[in-house]
Amino acid sequence: MSEVKEIRFITSDYEELFRIPDGGSIVVTRPANEIYANTQEQWVGKCKYLDETHVEINGKTYHICQFAEINERIGATVAPDPNPEVIEGYRITKRIFVGDKTFKLAHNPKAVEPYVTWVCFTTEQDRNNLGHYWRDWRVADLDLFYRTNSERTGIPYDHRQLHTKNDKGAR
Repeated sequence: MSEVKEIRFITSDYEELFRIPDGGSIVVTRPANEIYANTQEQWVGKCKYLDETHVEINGKTYHICQFAEINERIGATVAPDPNPEVIEGYRITKRIFVGDKTFKLAHNPKAVEPYVTWVCFTTEQDRNNLGHYWRDWRVADLDLFYRTNSERTGIPYDHRQLHTKNDKGAR
């Protein structure tokens, strides 16, 4: 019988906040207006148990106290994500809220173009529109930045230009 491994999330003073099972997810919410006015970023981390004091989050290794210190320093909150958002087989990995819109980055490792960015109104989170599909995570993340920057500043953005520059494909 195998032991169920749990990942601890703590404060920098080692006060336990919560635990999630190995393979579970967390949501990290950065402070509103931290970088840009009227903007807030949230990312989802898939977690892997390494040992009692180490965790892998989205492929990056952290000591649990180090992770707590990083988030405390920037004022981010960390919470369990018991029901990760999945749309058409794509798992949401990042959300950026700009005004009344939410921009999402998602990943489906089985898709030909495994990364997508969507936009929806914050009040209608289940109506994801205007998908930009990508083969490369870096290009998809850049597309997410340009989309949110366009919404925030009013400067037009055409994702086809990013497609041409990176030759990674979008539809």
